[in-house]
Amino acid sequence: MARELTEEEKRRIAANKAEALRRAEERKRREALAAVQQKNVPFLQQPSHVIAGVSATPHPAPHQAPISSFLGASKVIAQNHKPPTPARLPKSNVQVEFSVLTSDRLKIRFSPYHVAVLEAIKSVPSRAYDSKDRTWSIDVREMKKCEEALKSLTPVDVTIEHVPDNVMKLLTDTEGKHVVPTDLSLIMDPALIERLFPFQKIGVTFGIEKNGRLLLADEMGLGKSIQALTLARYYKAEWPLLIVCPSSVKSAWKGQINKFLPAIQRIHLIDKGTDVLPDARTSNTVVIMSYDQMVIKKKELEAACYYVIIFDESHLLKDGKAKRTQVALLLSRKASRVILLSGTPALSRPAELFSQIRLVNDRLFPNFHQFAIRYCDGKQGRFCFEAKGCTNSEELTAILSKRVMIRRLKSQVLTDLPDKRREVVYLSGDKIDARMSSLQKAKKAYETTKQQNSDTKGSHECLLEYFSLTGIVKAAAVCSHILDNYFYPDAPKRKVLIFAHHQIVLDTVQVEVQKRNLKSIRIDGQTSSKDRGSLCQAFQDDPEVEVAILSMTAAGVGITLTAASVVVFAELHWNPGTLLQAEDRAHRVGQKDSVFVQYLIARNTADDIIWPLVQRKLDVLGQVNLSNETFRNAESSHLKCETQSSHPKEITDFFNHGDPECSVKRARLDD
Repeated sequence: MARELTEEEKRRIAANKAEALRRAEERKRREALAAVQQKNVPFLQQPSHVIAGVSATPHPAPHQAPISSFLGASKVIAQNHKPPTPARLPKSNVQVEFSVLTSDRLKIRFSPYHVAVLEAIKSVPSRAYDSKDRTWSIDVREMKKCEEALKSLTPVDVTIEHVPDNVMKLLTDTEGKHVVPTDLSLIMDPALIERLFPFQKIGVTFGIEKNGRLLLADEMGLGKSIQALTLARYYKAEWPLLIVCPSSVKSAWKGQINKFLPAIQRIHLIDKGTDVLPDARTSNTVVIMSYDQMVIKKKELEAACYYVIIFDESHLLKDGKAKRTQVALLLSRKASRVILLSGTPALSRPAELFSQIRLVNDRLFPNFHQFAIRYCDGKQGRFCFEAKGCTNSEELTAILSKRVMIRRLKSQVLTDLPDKRREVVYLSGDKIDARMSSLQKAKKAYETTKQQNSDTKGSHECLLEYFSLTGIVKAAAVCSHILDNYFYPDAPKRKVLIFAHHQIVLDTVQVEVQKRNLKSIRIDGQTSSKDRGSLCQAFQDDPEVEVAILSMTAAGVGITLTAASVVVFAELHWNPGTLLQAEDRAHRVGQKDSVFVQYLIARNTADDIIWPLVQRKLDVLGQVNLSNETFRNAESSHLKCETQSSHPKEITDFFNHGDPECSVKRARLDD
């Protein structure tokens, strides 16, 4: 069934029809004029001047030539007369531009509009029209066919701006692609494959197709670590496996290996420079170390020659001149399989992506200068070559998606996700460290009182003081995490609930949210019942209200905020019921999305006491069938919060931080 023409197309057709009628009338008029001129040749008039020997009288003289002579001359003139030919109108010139839209489609723009050009594009079977963008697109494999149709046009001169040949080669070349069976359980442990969501199986398949060298860039919370471990296990014959990650998540990686790969018995955590790398080269050996230890043990790692490597939080390798990046590049060149993990890509500063691409495929873009000119607005500055911009971003994303990168958003895999997922984020960096000294006195007072075991009330009071100061210490890092992860430039629109316990933490979050010009609501113990209702309604109905800043005790019950799909706990609470009730402000009847819950924790703070306490309480409740909840299977990740945000207002890096996700918890709660 033919689709209905848009108003724009109808207008253009009417304009073309009117122009064609006008030109036809003009042509008929010229042809009629030429015919009249050819039939009606004027008689020659007698000369008005006096010729010598001839009387000027009007009466004919005896020697005057007969009229037949003039008629004869008229016939000769008529025979030699040619009617004027109509003027040939110049051809229209149309500029046609091909550009990369996705890894398998090209976008077409042309100007000015011409019906012949439109018909040529429509002759391509794969053509599609985007009414929002008002552009056409075709399959990348049909570009030549489309160009031939355009070049064959006679009513119009077409100037074509092509996609560079090297770009087309990168998009169409399938050399080296490994064939993978649809059912991964045929080539891997079925029990492990069974634990993957469908989109995670696709991620593993993509990695195998790329021979184990890729950028795994799924949105935060989609389980990158289980995909990485599954992919690495496919190459177990090439083990031992080396995992390089931030120091704070080494134990988290060990826990996930124990959970998903229980057959692995030899897991070596390299904590200090004196720790020795294992000699065993078996398929049951894994080495986990930090980036700093990787630099320290460069020579040992070179000698050991690891063939399968996972680099977690690959944004830490964005500086090509840094020692850690140089060591990682050296190890990657010797390795057969290199898996980079990072999340939240925003293609705004691709210069910082170049070194990460080289870790996976150093032949994809062998020259930084050419890469910078094409994709970073590279140019010679006053003092040096500058590559701070971003150009041809759709093309770069398409090339990466075709050759080395897989990226899924939560919105794209929503049908595969459980109702609710949890993640524990471990905060670190100077935004935490700069304030940690203020905690030491409170921590020492609590530990001293606890050891004396003489005053339970005094111990509890010390813990409350310790808990209060922990919130203050974490506040700046919490704000960085929320704003840099959910409200960076070009971030997808989403609504976020932020829960805290202390007023000073709520105040800090509110100030930072307002600095970003984000519209928000706040509900705490001082909010009246009347205002609570109107604030909740505004959050639910107004698309401009993106943040709700909430007290977990004052706003943890009795309200519905299902417009949010993300819940962030800036602080903990020793009562797990308070946390679960707060989660359910978003996870309840009316929620159409998968809810992602994050608990932000800082080590060496009161969180070290409260978080295990919450887990133990839930375990006890579970033993007596009073709760089916547990936080022990929550995902875990690490975030380094520096004073200088990794997301400048004008531009952000392609991979700003990674997170080693673990298993996705299938938690379905009934209201």
